Amino acid sequence: MVLLRKIRLLIKYMVMYISMLSLRSKKIIVFGAWLGDKFADNAKVLFLEAQEDKELTTVWITRNPKVAEEIQNAGYKAYKWCSIKGIWYQLRAGYAVMTNGISDFKHAFLGGTTLINLWHGIPLKKVGYDDYYEKDWDSKAQKFRDKIIHVPLGKEYVVATSPAIAKIYESAFRVPASRVICLGQPRNDVFFDRSLMDKVRGNQNKTKTESNNCIQILYAPTHRKEGRIAIKLSQIFDLEVLNDFCERNQCEFLVKKHFYHRNEEEELQKYPRIKDITKESWDTQELLMKTDVLITDYSSIYIDFLLLNRPILFYHFDYEEYLQTDREMYFPYEDVTPGERAGTFTQFMEGLERIMKNGQKHQKGEREQVRNLFYCKEGQGAVGKKLLKKMKKREL
Repeated sequence: MVLLRKIRLLIKYMVMYISMLSLRSKKIIVFGAWLGDKFADNAKVLFLEAQEDKELTTVWITRNPKVAEEIQNAGYKAYKWCSIKGIWYQLRAGYAVMTNGISDFKHAFLGGTTLINLWHGIPLKKVGYDDYYEKDWDSKAQKFRDKIIHVPLGKEYVVATSPAIAKIYESAFRVPASRVICLGQPRNDVFFDRSLMDKVRGNQNKTKTESNNCIQILYAPTHRKEGRIAIKLSQIFDLEVLNDFCERNQCEFLVKKHFYHRNEEEELQKYPRIKDITKESWDTQELLMKTDVLITDYSSIYIDFLLLNRPILFYHFDYEEYLQTDREMYFPYEDVTPGERAGTFTQFMEGLERIMKNGQKHQKGEREQVRNLFYCKEGQGAVGKKLLKKMKKREL
């Protein structure tokens, strides 16, 4: 088996170098996200915005046949990454727009293309080459691998949201400052162009929340060790106390776990005000637009939410353990978390009570200050069309 894996790896690298000989066009752009498994995130919104430019050929690449079918039914080009057309467009593309990394595609076919890394959130916790909990990036094997793929896949641009984040991306993705674009996240364009949300939503059927008059509270925690440690709601919250609070305050408490935790299940039937929507097909930005109060921990989702300027509660019940065993952080936690902070369930409920009392203005000034750290002026508005214009002008 080890020998077979080595042979497959050798073939992949050979194909990658041969693909550098392909005749590529900057007017052909392939898009991908979440290891080829989802139609989502920054790449999805930029893909939809690109449909308005008829001079561009835009193609979504996926390994998931259901995703390909969904996109094709909406009238757009989408192919499985090892299909004939999928391979063809990957070999012809001048740009490859990715959300997670080169594994959003069958990257053996991308030799010589220009990679546009949109990433999938402004990082609070360390990512990429800065995250030594993930792997030893400076091991001999990793350095050898990086050298091999740098020749065919070395031209990568990363889109940041502010000068502070641009410096982080230089290190996290090991790219020079000249290849970091300070602009913003295309997925947040829906906050400023509501007609774009109709395209993002598509024909997906969503389970409606309980009432338009309900206060929507969203709990969206980050993953624990890429999903290897379960997030158990019954251990994090006193569900009966939380459900009673929601009853009294006419709230609905929605739980949206990270993609890595999508297969976890808990019995919540006894708590009608608490609902786990992790498996539902909500677009995250649409969900944020419907959210009145966001609860998270170390997830960068709150940084997107800052653009909506609504109350946030940070529930960091495992903070010390998380820092020691899962991820380090780029910023002192207390300096960049503008809102209520709670380390225990009692503190959590006290924070919720204060938010209910003060409403949308609760700690508004703090949020504005941190928003200006994470977003440049351009990043606090729609950015997708500006990025596409740069690509079309071959400025990247």
